[in-house]
Amino acid sequence: MYDELKHILPFITETDCYNLINAKTDIKTILASNQHNLNDVDSKAVEEICEKYVALSKNQVLNHISFKLSDLDLEMIRNVPQGGSWKNIPPETVCKSQRLIQISRTGGRTTLYGRLDYQKPSFTISTYFNRPGNGTFVHPIHNRTITPREAARFQSFKDDYFFSGSKGKILKQIGNAVPPLMAMQIALRIKEKTGLTKTIGLFSGAGGLTVGFKEAGMISILETDFDFDACVTCKVNNPEIPVLCADITEESAKDKIVSAAINGDVEIICGGPPCQGFSMAGKRFIDDPRNQLFKHYAEVVGRIKPKVFVFENVEGLLSMSNGQVYKEIFDLFSSFGYVMAGHILNSIDYGVPQKRKRVIVIGVREDLSIDPESLYPEKTTPLEKSWITARDTISDLEDVQCGLKTYYDETKPLSDYEKEMKSQLPYGAHLNL
Repeated sequence: MYDELKHILPFITETDCYNLINAKTDIKTILASNQHNLNDVDSKAVEEICEKYVALSKNQVLNHISFKLSDLDLEMIRNVPQGGSWKNIPPETVCKSQRLIQISRTGGRTTLYGRLDYQKPSFTISTYFNRPGNGTFVHPIHNRTITPREAARFQSFKDDYFFSGSKGKILKQIGNAVPPLMAMQIALRIKEKTGLTKTIGLFSGAGGLTVGFKEAGMISILETDFDFDACVTCKVNNPEIPVLCADITEESAKDKIVSAAINGDVEIICGGPPCQGFSMAGKRFIDDPRNQLFKHYAEVVGRIKPKVFVFENVEGLLSMSNGQVYKEIFDLFSSFGYVMAGHILNSIDYGVPQKRKRVIVIGVREDLSIDPESLYPEKTTPLEKSWITARDTISDLEDVQCGLKTYYDETKPLSDYEKEMKSQLPYGAHLNL
């Protein structure tokens, strides 16, 4: 905790941290005695860092909380075996739900009302993994949906990664994140081929790209997002990185980002701008008002002119409107002097225990004469027999009670992946990276 707090509070001492861990003082007292003023994100992050390390010192599991299910939800999922779905729910239960009646009549994704199979990896972790009807989110052996901690493991966030905010905010942070383990391999490849290391993160969210690039040895000059709780989460887990909570559509925010980038000699811009209008066939993508955030992302790239940019988005980006959306993106960045490539990557191929397809677009400034195709990592787990299963991912938590103060069962044997998640092994140890 001392090393983490030192980045935000230069005056903090090891004695202070000892007293915080042992409840002999509190952070507000320390702040008051030093008359130190912090911005809102740093102030909240300091409190959360203390909470995080007090919990870890007691061997508590972070963010291992459950979600309330209705009696009907429970009746449904009790009938679903491992690997099963809505198709296993009996007619006498189906008739109690208009949604299930409709799904039974017209068909629906086989992942709906699904129960995870211990012998297989997870399907995509979405922002609604608290709802059994929205995907395959029911625990393999318990009649509940997976907890944020379990979902974070499927996303490859380590157990000491603390998520801040309400349950709803935590769902969004985990479900929207880029798996850090996959991000690390993208960053390692870029670093290997270009030697670049200085980055700025736009639309950083909880910090999936941030921590993945950091694990690869990249140095972030600044991370930015509009969501306060996501910014706090990013700061708590990456206290050495400045975090700007601001609206990128405002000129003042863009000016701060550009200034930080220029002063910090930034070489890479990373981020995943929301693009809700991508499915608008027949309407010009660039003019769709719902894609303004992407345009602001592009404007920042145009002003900073980094050597490389990376952004992540929905898998259909390359094929939407018969490729017209991608063409317009290509044309926009080409006008700024970039050559681009876009590929759909599945996180399961990169040692993440989750089938999660996303498009990763990489742009390279044309004066560098580097083919962006060369910056994509090789698959590290391309074969099904090498995939990490749900058992490998969360079985050590199966007997741990859900709650705000719940403790690890140290008698449980751990897979190599679980050891990585508990920070006993470095990221990618199971991949020999």
